[in-house]
Amino acid sequence: MRIVFDIFDYFYRGGPLLIPIILVSLVMWVLILLKLQRVWAVNRGDITLEEAFTAVRERKLRMNLSGVPLAEVVSRFIASMSQVRVDNLALLNSLVDREASRLGAQINYIYALASIAPLLGLLGTVQGMITTFDAISVYGTGNPGAMANGIAEALITTQSGLFVSIPGLFMAGFLRRRTFRVTQKLEEFRAGVMKGLGECYD
Repeated sequence: MRIVFDIFDYFYRGGPLLIPIILVSLVMWVLILLKLQRVWAVNRGDITLEEAFTAVRERKLRMNLSGVPLAEVVSRFIASMSQVRVDNLALLNSLVDREASRLGAQINYIYALASIAPLLGLLGTVQGMITTFDAISVYGTGNPGAMANGIAEALITTQSGLFVSIPGLFMAGFLRRRTFRVTQKLEEFRAGVMKGLGECYD
């Protein structure tokens, strides 16, 4: 019961700017968890480069996979291939670029939310200092209790903003590194298929 009271007191003393900081944190962590699930599924279930090249040569993907980047690109590429080399190259570039863009989309949002949180904390700091100076102007320096509320608001919002931002930036960096590996795999597939198409039409 004491812990619940302390938590409620912490949020009460933090002032109204704690509400947007909490909302930013919730949205950010929802995106992080969704992206983690996606990355885990990709690492666990995607096809290898050798399987991808074999599927393009045979014009058939033996495994029925959907939602994983390389398998998605391969299946769409096979389904839409034509006898015109230029069209196939344009199709390949479009599929790879779209999948790479989709992989990195949520990470940019996570970075943005993690960067917003300390700015909201800084705004809370300014608001807390204004409250402190208002108390000084009314009561003077002889009433430390009146000044304590403004100082507490300034420190709590700053602390909360950093508490949201630091793990958010860490997780965004981690996810970016993991998705970069997947993007590299897509680029290797593009380079290999482009080389193969060039040899086929020479």
